[in-house]
Amino acid sequence: MASTFENFIQSHQFTFFVGQEGKSIVVHAAAITATSQQLDALINGGMGESETRCARIEDVKVDDFIRFCEYAYRGDYTVPPWEELPPEPSSTSGKDQQNGDDDGWGDWAPLPKKKKGKKGRVAVPEPEPIPESELPSMEMGYPQESGVYDEPELAAAPEPQYEVRRISRAQLRTQLNSRNYLNDGGPKALILQHFEPKSNSAVDQNFTPVLLAHARLYCFAHLRLIEPLKALTLDKLHKTLMDFKLYTKRVGDIIELARYAYSNPDLPDRSDDRTLDDLRKLVFEYIVCEIDTIGKCDEFVKYMEEGGEFVGDFWRMARDYMA
Repeated sequence: MASTFENFIQSHQFTFFVGQEGKSIVVHAAAITATSQQLDALINGGMGESETRCARIEDVKVDDFIRFCEYAYRGDYTVPPWEELPPEPSSTSGKDQQNGDDDGWGDWAPLPKKKKGKKGRVAVPEPEPIPESELPSMEMGYPQESGVYDEPELAAAPEPQYEVRRISRAQLRTQLNSRNYLNDGGPKALILQHFEPKSNSAVDQNFTPVLLAHARLYCFAHLRLIEPLKALTLDKLHKTLMDFKLYTKRVGDIIELARYAYSNPDLPDRSDDRTLDDLRKLVFEYIVCEIDTIGKCDEFVKYMEEGGEFVGDFWRMARDYMA
């Protein structure tokens, strides 16, 4: 039987000591057990925690666990606001423009062809005629004793001129923009699909806390096998990234998100068939789509120099698009 809010508030209370500081958070047991079989076993499985009605969870931040509790009670969660950074004394407006929708690979573009025009044309003198006596003989060579004929020397064939082709990422961008993680069609999913994240509107709005809040809650749900919460965090993070204005100074926010997703030990590494974890795939594909802006920043170069699986994933994607 599905749990109701009445069942939640009438169930016994359970205390979690959360984080390294052991923050005490008291919840209704039925609300938590309805979300996770692992936590259900912890609370009702007959172990010591079920007798004392308390347990320690040190591998999660207090704020993230509170968001999980909010999800357990109401099926949704809120994220922290972005941080307002103090403006720099002197800023170059030309470098902080929003990234345009470009399907090319940045600087890897063919050189523009020179246009022909009448203006600025330099006159080239006609070459002087060569005297007839100095012209080479056109007679054919006679056969030699060995039976081998002198063959006229052939001019070297001109080398083919290859032009660097702009690679389109339109298909990947379209696929990323149209992705939907809440596809069960239930009433709760329909409500959550109307989530509209608060987008950034200025270069000094630090969105790292917002992005990492979604990512950390995803990892919490992954470790405790809470698939609906994983889908919700991915959907919210996806919509946040789609509305994110990628100023040059905000590239560091994306790099911190990638660093967390690829360094978290609770997430699985790339499988043998090159399948990526959903969080890493979302972050990685976003970076590939926005590489024209991200790739020009020192933060991205330094992150690539750190090594790890991201470098391999990025090169495989770049190699496929360059083929």
